[in-house]
Amino acid sequence: MPCVNPDNLQGGYLATRHLIEQGRSRIAFLASTLAHYSIHQREKGYRKALYEAKLLMPPEYEAIALPQLDTEHSLLQALNELFTLPEPPDAIFAYNDATALLVLQCCAQRGLRVPEDVAVVGFDDIETAAWSQPPLTTVAVDKERLGCEALNLLLSNEPPSMRLLPVELVIRESSACR
Repeated sequence: MPCVNPDNLQGGYLATRHLIEQGRSRIAFLASTLAHYSIHQREKGYRKALYEAKLLMPPEYEAIALPQLDTEHSLLQALNELFTLPEPPDAIFAYNDATALLVLQCCAQRGLRVPEDVAVVGFDDIETAAWSQPPLTTVAVDKERLGCEALNLLLSNEPPSMRLLPVELVIRESSACR
């Protein structure tokens, strides 16, 4: 089947590399599942950046929510497990912006300062990411171009292929230097 996707692997890599460049050394990945292709690619990008930086994260830093009907509750449970680790993360790469906004909310409830105590990066660049407190660093996906490319691919006579569109890291205050 023909398909057009953002470069999720590169996005995960850019997000994680940015956190490493900010001096973070305990970087967690928070997701609802790894069964979804895009999320799995983001996780691979996370791992690639860690590998290149020669950082080894304990397995519990990859927080995957338990499959439940209430995804938000499951994500909060995974997040709470991260924050109760003997050495909690100093940065979290969330698989999407909605989850990253949940991380910001949880940090505020725990009295953790973002970015001083925990840096946070999301993925998608939804509109509310720029308006959150603090504004959310995220990986931007050009959704309009994604739709146009998908339509062009469907209307073309080309053999089925997979196209990857570039993504861009949008740096905001949630991941600023300490």
